[in-house]
Amino acid sequence: MRSVRIVLSWCHQDRRLKELLLRELLPALGLFRDLEVQWWEDSHLTCGEEFTPGIVDRFGEADFGLLLLTSAYFSRPFIRQHELPRFAGPGADKGSLPVALGPLPPLSSHRDLGGIERQLIFGQERGSFAELSGVKRTIFANALADAIRARVLGLNGFTTL
Repeated sequence: MRSVRIVLSWCHQDRRLKELLLRELLPALGLFRDLEVQWWEDSHLTCGEEFTPGIVDRFGEADFGLLLLTSAYFSRPFIRQHELPRFAGPGADKGSLPVALGPLPPLSSHRDLGGIERQLIFGQERGSFAELSGVKRTIFANALADAIRARVLGLNGFTTL
């Protein structure tokens, strides 16, 4: 079984959407027989721990960052200064799992999205998580779990015709 450490990168303004997604995603990730996901987000900081070093240190321990993207996400100085450079910028040293949590601005050369514009964003082609309701959100989360598994296990190679 492969073990992977994933740190969650999100904007606190999007707390409600994040919690709705995680309610569906975390159980789906726990069903895999060949993948054990270790999860961390800033709400796991403990009493007395310093905010910035506590978060930045976890980035160093992570294999991937699950980036929950919204327009608000890209406007946060902490995310732009500490998170995007590690997971999506030109000097990124960690794997990135970008997800359209909310509708995103069109990706274009006149927008600075910290390197995300060069990556395939889960959900962008079919609609963001926020644009869905009911069982479609569960389907989104299950498909995201499969996409995370495929990326972590390197299952994006050639297939036989």
